[in-house]
This record gives sequence, structure tokens and C-alpha cells, in this order.
Amino acid sequence: MAKSLEEQGRSRARIFDTLAGIALTVGAIVFVVDLFIGRTGFDFGYVGAEVPGFLAATQLTFYVTTLAYFGGMGIGFVVGWARTARTVPVGKILRDRTALLSEDTSRWEAGLETGRLVLWSGLKYYIRRIADGYVEIMRGTPVFVQIVFAWSVLLVNYPRLDRMELIAGIVALTANTGAYQGEIFRAGLQTVHSGQVEAARAIGLSRWGAMRHVVLPQALRLIIPPLTNEYIGLLKVSSLLVVIGIQELTGYGRSEAFRSFKVFEVFAMVTGIYLLITVPLSKVIQLIEMRYRIPGLGIQATGPESRV
Repeated sequence: MAKSLEEQGRSRARIFDTLAGIALTVGAIVFVVDLFIGRTGFDFGYVGAEVPGFLAATQLTFYVTTLAYFGGMGIGFVVGWARTARTVPVGKILRDRTALLSEDTSRWEAGLETGRLVLWSGLKYYIRRIADGYVEIMRGTPVFVQIVFAWSVLLVNYPRLDRMELIAGIVALTANTGAYQGEIFRAGLQTVHSGQVEAARAIGLSRWGAMRHVVLPQALRLIIPPLTNEYIGLLKVSSLLVVIGIQELTGYGRSEAFRSFKVFEVFAMVTGIYLLITVPLSKVIQLIEMRYRIPGLGIQATGPESRV
């Protein structure tokens, strides 16, 4: 009972901390507005009239970010799994062939098994090298360049494609976040000790069975916080889509600033909307991390690297 009361107290403290963070964010915005232009006149009427337009732009931001994020999650899992694949040296395979010949196995069977192992090992090696190259390309180039590159490829090859800018933006963000999520999945999969996989194989589980029942249940609990951080980072990175003319939140704010000349009002709204999204999400990440943390397993989760 005492433990239950203690947990309830901690839960209330976390809720209070989240609400206090939101209140502090809103208060800071109000203070800055009053400090810089409160005496010169902030056009609250304009802000109230333009709220529907900004909400529609925010909806587009969520749409692009979410679609790219879950597409990148599929890519990231495959890339992360590929980068954890172990390859057997050809010399060891040939030595194993010699061991097979010493048993009651024909040369034909031993040669067939050796060829299969060499082919499978070579295939895994090249898949891993392709995954490594993909991650290095995505992490080694700015997101701005990737967006413009994807847009230019579609512009040259499919000049009459409908909604070309939106498709190019989603493709670029998906490819980018796929590389970063691949690193997150790789770290999570490698955190689970190889001895557990060997024990699972020893009791008769297949490779996929060991992955499904032993590795993934532990790895997923470790990578939930950094994956959520990746969504927040991708949400902010989506503001770069303004360069190819997509009217997401930042792009809409830029257009409104040029149209109405209400520069401060416009970008105060854009800043406030981003903060009202990211601050609660960051608190949610902390709650998830505390809820699903495995004591003694893995390292503290960190956010994705800077990509701009």
C-alpha cells in the first residue's frame, strides 16, 4: 500500500511538472511579446483571424512528418537489422568443409553445403555494405540538400507529376529519417547480449524466432525514447520543406509575413505552435522512458544527431 501511494505521488508530480512546463512556455512567450512590442501594439485581432490558416498548416506539417516517420521506421528496421548481421570468413567456411569431409558426408554434399554457406555469407556482406553506405550518405549530407535533390530528380524526370513538391518532400524526409532510425534500431538490437540469442537457438528457436521472442521485446523497450525523439526532430526538420514551396507551418508563416507585413505576429504564432507541440511531447518521452526502462540493460537513450 505504501508503495502504491508513493507511485501515485510520483505520478501526480510528473503531471504537475508537465503542466508547469506548458505554463512556463506560454508565460515566456507572453513575456517576450510584452517586452518587445507590447507597448507598440500587438495585433491580436490579426492573430485571432489567422488561427484557422495556421492550424491547417500545422495539420499539413503533422501529415508530412507522420507519413515520413512511419515509412522511415520500416526502412530503419531493415537497415538496423542488416547492419547487425554477422558474416563468416571464407577461411572458416573452408575449414568447416574439411571437418564435414572427415565425417560420413560425401564430397558432393560437403561441396554443396560449402557453396551455400559462401553464397549466404557473401550476400549478407554486400547487404550490410549497402546499408552502411546508405546510412553514411544520409548522415553525411544536409537535409536541405536532400530535399532539393529529391525535388530536382522529380522535376527533371516527371515534370507533369501532380503535387510534385509534396511527394519530393515526403520522399526526402523518409529517406533521411530511415537512416537515423536505422542507427537507433542497430543500437537497440546490439544492446541485447549475443548469449541470449545463442541460448534461444540452443533450445530450438529459429533465427526469426529468437529475434521475435528474445531480441525484439527487449530492444523495443530500449529504443522507444530515441524513436520518439526522432519524431520531434523530424517535425522540426520539416520546416525546411519551405525551400521547395510546401505550405507547411513555416512555409505558411513565411507567406503570411510577406503578404500582411505582420512579421512578429506571424512568427510569434509559428514559434508558439512549435513549442506547444514539442514541449509536451518531450515530457511524454520522459514518462515512456521511465515506464519501460529495463534496470541494468542498455544505456541512457539519447536524441538523434543534429542533421541541418
